[in-house]
Amino acid sequence: MSKIFIGTVFGASCGAIFASVLSASALTITQTTTPADLTTALSGGGLAITSVTVNNGASSQFGTYTGFTSPPVTIGNGVVLSTGQVIQTTAAFHSSSGSPDTNTGQPGTAEFNAYGPGHITGFNNSNDVASLTVNFTLSAPSQVGFDFIFGSVEFPVFTNSFTDAFLAFLDGTATANQISFDASNNAVQVGSSFAGQLTTADTNTAFSDPHGLLKLQTFTANQLSAGAHSIIFEVGDVNDHALDSAVFISNLHAGAGTGGTGPVTPIGTVPEPATLLLFGSGLTGLIWWRVRHT
Repeated sequence: MSKIFIGTVFGASCGAIFASVLSASALTITQTTTPADLTTALSGGGLAITSVTVNNGASSQFGTYTGFTSPPVTIGNGVVLSTGQVIQTTAAFHSSSGSPDTNTGQPGTAEFNAYGPGHITGFNNSNDVASLTVNFTLSAPSQVGFDFIFGSVEFPVFTNSFTDAFLAFLDGTATANQISFDASNNAVQVGSSFAGQLTTADTNTAFSDPHGLLKLQTFTANQLSAGAHSIIFEVGDVNDHALDSAVFISNLHAGAGTGGTGPVTPIGTVPEPATLLLFGSGLTGLIWWRVRHT
């Protein structure tokens, strides 16, 4: 199994920026499970996506997005997966307390539950998992990569007990096939991942101050063989069905990393943190919400 390179992409900005530029966000979400729409949104270059299939989750958990362009956090157009409703991931649904929050009633997946113990902090079970398989072909051996943003309302209060996570399985669903890691070589999750690459200053989504998100670029260190391959993208609630998380995925492409401004670091080494943590206010309301919903 190929190891992964991680490129951290942005620095944090003052949370006060959020209030003044919130209205500038042009993020548009279209809820869809139509394979052609998802294929078009996700396609980068150098590979051919042959099919996109929803494996698990309600239809409300999948969609496409455009206009993630309001600084300081930006990413190209792509697909969005949520543990709740994708249409509630925009800035219009931001709250300092317990929303967005949707119990879709969907289960976890076998591969998420198998991977969680020992890799996701405090893991007991997964719920509301949105799982999407992307099949693609390479005409020649190549590295493969994608860009993503992972955000969660679980931050900053419930970071080690309700540790929502984003996983990506390449060419299989065994633990060794999971390829998405943060700069500290941990699975991408609320808590430990946010400790190094977090910002609360986003102005596009519901995951802004006091909540948080991170942006990373990941690509295989070694070349994949020419021919058919698959990636399963999954985002899930951990240990409950409450408080939504989401992942925005863009630019699935052949070749190494493109664009990022941060250092590109081999897995197994720990770079200097890309940002400083910016903790927001409003925690009292969020704690009260969790107590009521426990």
